[in-house]
Amino acid sequence: MAAVAATTASDLQELSTGMSKVASAAAAMGVGEDQLAAQLSTIISATREAPETIGTSLKTIYARISDIQAGMADDGVDLGYYTGKMAEFGVNVLDAQGHLRDMGSVIEEIGGKWEGMNREQQITLAQTMAGQRQYSRLIALFDKWDEYTKSLETARNAQGTLQKQQDIYMESTAAHLQTLKAATENIYDSLLDTDTMNTLVDGLTDAANLVATFVDSLGGGILILSSLGSIGITVFSQQIAKSINTTITNFETAKNNAEQFKQAL
Repeated sequence: MAAVAATTASDLQELSTGMSKVASAAAAMGVGEDQLAAQLSTIISATREAPETIGTSLKTIYARISDIQAGMADDGVDLGYYTGKMAEFGVNVLDAQGHLRDMGSVIEEIGGKWEGMNREQQITLAQTMAGQRQYSRLIALFDKWDEYTKSLETARNAQGTLQKQQDIYMESTAAHLQTLKAATENIYDSLLDTDTMNTLVDGLTDAANLVATFVDSLGGGILILSSLGSIGITVFSQQIAKSINTTITNFETAKNNAEQFKQAL
């Protein structure tokens, strides 16, 4: 819609206002969003009427055709009269199953045949579709059919460009996320693989064995520690125990954090 507003005499606020009046009725009658944006921009540009007036007018036209289908038109026009009258202009408004075709397609078919009709035929056709009060807006649309087709092409191309940009963005984002995931998995594997943990444990074991050998060479732990007194034994034992306990706790914490991070990915 923004692309259409940028290339026509109607601005984005006008199109948004008009769209708010007619969008649901248009969708119910088979008018696509790009078709509706092109219709609004063309009529607003041609008539310079207030966008809410144009939106309400189109809503009334679509509601009238729906009422004709249901046999509830307030001017007494029934489905048989409507379809017959439209057929006189070479426009079949019913599909193979006898249902009303999408109005977006019907309007585009009429637009393609508009220049081949004389003015009297054009007015009669517009009045058949829109009734006496609203037909002038349809005439404004069909008289500026070249503008409608240009706006429609702009709307459809803009949607295609936006989708392509979105696809490129998603592909790029997905690739970066995959790279991040692989990197975090490498960190997890490096920190917590079995070989690394075994090497660490073996190193601590070798260090403990070295201390034991040193103590034995001096006559045994009890003899040495006795000479240092009971206070020395207590302090030394507590420091070793605390150091080993801290080391084990740190590795357990690192392992848990890494596992939680991996699961979050």
